[in-house]
Amino acid sequence: MDKSITISVALFAVTLFLLSFTLSANAQILYSCESPFGEDNPFLHIINPNTGATISTTEITLAGQTVRGCNGMAKHPETGVCYVMLNITPRPEEGPIPPRVLATIDQDTGVATSIGGVEETFASIAFTPDGTLYGVTGDGGATPETLFTINILNGSPTFVTALGNGDDGEVLAFNPIDELIYHGSGNGAPYNNPTGQIFEAIDPNTLQITPRAIQGTPVLDETFEEQSSMVYNRVNNIFLTGTIDEIFFAITSNGDVTELGAMDHVTKGLAFDCGIPTKLARPIPTLSEWGLIAMAGILGFVGFMVIRRRKVAA
Repeated sequence: MDKSITISVALFAVTLFLLSFTLSANAQILYSCESPFGEDNPFLHIINPNTGATISTTEITLAGQTVRGCNGMAKHPETGVCYVMLNITPRPEEGPIPPRVLATIDQDTGVATSIGGVEETFASIAFTPDGTLYGVTGDGGATPETLFTINILNGSPTFVTALGNGDDGEVLAFNPIDELIYHGSGNGAPYNNPTGQIFEAIDPNTLQITPRAIQGTPVLDETFEEQSSMVYNRVNNIFLTGTIDEIFFAITSNGDVTELGAMDHVTKGLAFDCGIPTKLARPIPTLSEWGLIAMAGILGFVGFMVIRRRKVAA
C-alpha cells in the first residue's frame, strides 16, 4: 500500500479514536425573564448556564401595554417558540385587565405578542414534550398553590390539582428523563416540611406526588432560599434554579443542591434555546481541550515523520 494512503488511514483512525472521547459542548443559550418584584423590570436576559451571570439584556415590549416584568417562561418543545407569562400595568383609559397575560416572545428583539389574559396569578409555567403547558399559581392569588393546564391559543386555564405543600414561592420544570413535573415551593427552613420549603415530583398522568429531600451545603447553611424560577438542563440532567436572593443553583432530581453563582436580577422564568425545537437542540460533539492537544501532537509527529522519510529517500 502507498505510504500516503497508509498515513491517511492512520490519521482517520486516530481522529475517530479521539472523537470517541469528546466532551459534549454546552452550546445552549439560557434565557432569563426578569421578575417584576419591587419595581418595573421588563427585561429578557441571556445568562451563563454555569454561573448565572448576565451576558446580555433586551427590553421586553408588548404593543399597547406597559410590561412590568415576567411571571414565567417556557419553550414549546415542538415549535421552539418561547412563551412568557407577563405582568402588565393596565392603562387607566382601558380599565383593569387580567393580572397575567400569556404571550409569545421574540428572543432576539424582546417583542412579545399577546395570546390572551389569564384568570389566575401564575407564578411559573412549564411544557411537557407533547406541547401541554402547565402553570402553578402563587400564594397571593385567588386559587393559590394550584396546578393548571393553560390553553396556548387563548390563555384559558384548566384545573388539574391542588398542591399546597410549601409556603411562598412556586416553580415548575419538566424532566424528560423520568417524565415527571418537578415543583419547588417554600421560603427558607425548615426544609422538606410541607409548610416550609419543599421539592417534589408530580406524575402528569396519575397526579401522584412524590417528595424529594432537599440536601447539600447550600441547604445546611440556609443560602438556598425561595426559588423564583426553574428549568431542566438536558446537557447534564440537572435543574437550574434562581432564588429571590439572586443566587443561582443546580438541583438534581433527588434534591441535591449546589450553589453556582450570583445573579444581577431576580429571575422569574428560565428557558433554553428559544427559537429552536427541542428535538433539534442537541449537544454539539467537540474535542475536549486535551483531545485537541493530543490531536495536534499526533498530527505534528506524523507530519514530521513523513517529511523526514522524504528527505532520507531523496
